[in-house]
Amino acid sequence: MRPKGFVHILYIWLVVGLAAWQLYLLIPALDMDRLRELLSIVLLGVLAEWLAVSFPHGQLSGSFALVLSTYLIFGPAATAWVSGLSTLFGQGIANRGNPARTTVFNAGQYVLAAVAAGHIYQLCGGRPGWSGFAAIFPLAAFTVSYLIINHLLIYFYLLPKRRHYPGPAWLDAVKWDSLTYLLTVPLGLLIAMIYVYTGITGIMLLFSSVLAIQLIMRHYIHLHVANRELKAFYDVATFLEKNPDLGELLNFILRSARKVFPYHSGVAYLRSGERDAFAPVAATGPYSKELKRTIVYRGEGIAGCSILDRKPEIISNCRLDPRTRNEAGLCQVMRSLLIIPLLSGEDDLGVIVLGDQRPMAFDEKHLHIMAVLGGQAALTVGKSVLASRLEHAASLDVLTGLLNSGVFFQAASEICEAAVENGALLGLMLIDTDRFKNFNDRYGRAAGDDMLAELAGIVKGVTRGDDLAAHYGGDEFAVILPGAGGRRLLDIADSLSNEIREHYFLRRAGRQARITVSIGVAELPRDAGDAAGLFKAAQRALDKAKKEGGNKVVSAAASIIGLS
Repeated sequence: MRPKGFVHILYIWLVVGLAAWQLYLLIPALDMDRLRELLSIVLLGVLAEWLAVSFPHGQLSGSFALVLSTYLIFGPAATAWVSGLSTLFGQGIANRGNPARTTVFNAGQYVLAAVAAGHIYQLCGGRPGWSGFAAIFPLAAFTVSYLIINHLLIYFYLLPKRRHYPGPAWLDAVKWDSLTYLLTVPLGLLIAMIYVYTGITGIMLLFSSVLAIQLIMRHYIHLHVANRELKAFYDVATFLEKNPDLGELLNFILRSARKVFPYHSGVAYLRSGERDAFAPVAATGPYSKELKRTIVYRGEGIAGCSILDRKPEIISNCRLDPRTRNEAGLCQVMRSLLIIPLLSGEDDLGVIVLGDQRPMAFDEKHLHIMAVLGGQAALTVGKSVLASRLEHAASLDVLTGLLNSGVFFQAASEICEAAVENGALLGLMLIDTDRFKNFNDRYGRAAGDDMLAELAGIVKGVTRGDDLAAHYGGDEFAVILPGAGGRRLLDIADSLSNEIREHYFLRRAGRQARITVSIGVAELPRDAGDAAGLFKAAQRALDKAKKEGGNKVVSAAASIIGLS
């Protein structure tokens, strides 16, 4: 276990242990004759927790009205027990995806806050029961200290994840909680005042108004959250006007999603150069470094299957879902996943994966939000892909589908420069069709073009990885082979020459034409120190091969020897 993780677990159980110890010490102070009333108040507290208003970074309830009135009516011991039991049973039964330790911690924090606030109340001169306006200052101290202590305990509980969550979310939680206290304090005081006349019946009747306030706040907060969602969509649309690169855009979308709802870690993948492979371009959260080293393959794993099926997915519990139970990676450290494929027409552009350590952390609303944000991203990614395709198409020779000579020489110059800087080997093959004019005279110019297109396919077949092939002009072709030199370069050229010699061309036209080629090879740094020199060396070797009758491979080194 990491040291930070050990300290966090130690902190949780320290709070729980202190709370349990306080409850044990307070048992003698409980008035058992009023146990039935206290249990009724606990049930009201459980109901308040069940009806708590959830919002993106927390939840609100009106239970402080019960805490305050219980303190004034029954004293500090009853308050601590009511706070702890109401939270434990309320959040335990109406669980919102939190692990058991979070529920126990929340119960413990409320117990400690009640005990500490009670001491502060007494230090400020407060006395048991409602004693009129003279108790205003002690009651204010009780309320403020209860609020502050609760938020401090929660702050340290969330501290390991704090840097991954936006600051406004924390301020929002404090703001909404403070508003709730302002509404529930008067009701708590009113309950304490009328208890003498109405007993537990009055508490139940007045507390129903607290629940009504919760329902009103639920509606208001839902409007606030909806406004935040719209703002996230607007922010992304505004960000798109800056023409960001794809990595910046997807990072911004991951940050915008976190402002609307919480999640632990997120990653966005886009299609890479490798077939059916998607590489990470943006990641956030505690596991961002690990996620940036992962690859998603179309049809493999839950994210790859989502791309293949072109459907978003919600995984409520990775440990129980048969699709993710035995899957490595994010599924082993996350309990919930939200997966949104990025689509543009028939193209699979990428996928966004959000994960959280709570089960059932995501729902259809979160999916809808991410679908809209993902749709905004997909439009930009799709435009970028289209632009790249148009640029790539402009760089290709119309007849052969290989690179044209201008683009090829520019790319070759950059590759040669990098090879010189790194001291790496680099091979070049120049390929010329033997007696091409005779072929055209015999079969026709259209057949000659068909033969060149067919020949281009064979040339392209020898390329691997970073190799580049081009239609160099007329009936000539060129291939740059990074890392190839010496015997390996000659073997590749010989293999290509043999394959062309044994191939029957024009079969689609019902003919069986055969040709041979001459190949000149040169390598860097043996034969030249830059791209221009490399091409000159390969051309000398090609000229020598042609002069000797063609149908052979000649290296630049051999051509120099032959010329001396």
